[in-house]
Amino acid sequence: MNNKAFDDILIQVENISDLKSQDIPSLDLYMDQIMTLFDINLADNKRYKDDKLLTKTMINNYSKEGLLKPIKGKKYSKDHILQMLLIYSLKNTISIQEIKKVLQPYHESTEKIEPIYNQFLNQKKEVSHSVTASLQSFINHNQMNLNDPDQFTTMLLLLCALSNQYKTIAERLLDTYYQNEKE
Repeated sequence: MNNKAFDDILIQVENISDLKSQDIPSLDLYMDQIMTLFDINLADNKRYKDDKLLTKTMINNYSKEGLLKPIKGKKYSKDHILQMLLIYSLKNTISIQEIKKVLQPYHESTEKIEPIYNQFLNQKKEVSHSVTASLQSFINHNQMNLNDPDQFTTMLLLLCALSNQYKTIAERLLDTYYQNEKE
């Protein structure tokens, strides 16, 4: 892999699609329609073409676990879809029980969920750009050549270490914020 290919990957990941709240229909949707909405709007979030971003089983499990506010009938509201998008953003980093703690306050006051989701997307774009610029600067400063297998391996190790660092920060924030609940 050369440095240009790495830059291309950084830019692709920085610009990965998000489902904006204004692109979510205001009318209630069936489960199949939500899965289609995710597949169409978040297709470039998949690692492999056959990956599923959201399945019926996932939605049912989120409901059973209390991550989603109860539905009326068989249709899901825009608030439900926003909750699913937030779960999708959290699920690879923190546990289902931690997600439940984070999202529980928004079951009753759903009018807050859309502004929080919009703020998250706006700030995510800014932070993602900062990460891309930082990694590009790091490679240039250290004169890394990603064609060299040892330097390529070092970069992978560094990226995984950063991923673990961010995850640990998130976990410690949760532990600190919810510390009274453990007692």
